[in-house]
Amino acid sequence: MDSAPEEANREERMHLPPGSIPAKTKENTHGLEPASLSTTEFPATRDRVSGATPPPASATPVWLMRIWVIIRVAFFIELGMVLVLLPWTRLWTENSLLLGYPELGLFLQNNFVRGLISGLGFIDLGFGIWEAIHYKEPRGQKPS
Repeated sequence: MDSAPEEANREERMHLPPGSIPAKTKENTHGLEPASLSTTEFPATRDRVSGATPPPASATPVWLMRIWVIIRVAFFIELGMVLVLLPWTRLWTENSLLLGYPELGLFLQNNFVRGLISGLGFIDLGFGIWEAIHYKEPRGQKPS
């Protein structure tokens, strides 16, 4: 048994800075490119053949953005209308779900609480109207 190669490897390791890996272990023996540790690109988006990153995908389609705005506006307006009107109806005062909790029923029949709930409804209505008015399509995209 020849211990000369082992001693040579040991000597090489001794002269390396702490935490570094010897050059022989850094070699790529499998023919695979090591994964990039870049924080600006996702490794799976890299082209396997050329190593280049493909151009960024186009933003969300305009039709999808329009549908999303319509859904948000409808949600805010409907929720706002329910919150504005519900505290002043018989459904609020004669609620069978609150029969087991008479203190909570008295609290919810307080005009201050009713006004607070209606105020939240007006805020929701404002959000819905604001969303409808301030919707802008991104520049550079054609409607499809």
